[in-house]
Amino acid sequence: MKGEGRERWLQLCVQAADEQDSDRLLELVSEINHLLHEKHMRLKNVRREAGGYVLEAAEQKTPHARARFVRSG
Repeated sequence: MKGEGRERWLQLCVQAADEQDSDRLLELVSEINHLLHEKHMRLKNVRREAGGYVLEAAEQKTPHARARFVRSG
């Protein structure tokens, strides 16, 4: 189900390219916009979480080196 939802915007783009009815075209474009916004937010959250894990791991590897840097500055 997730895979279908993720690629639904592509299917809607194909439909929109051939749509002749302006009202239906507006509906399709609105749904495409909504789906892409959701995808953007999902990816933004994933990057934010991944960045936090990278920083946390780096701090765990070298906690003393970081502390020395703060003292000498």
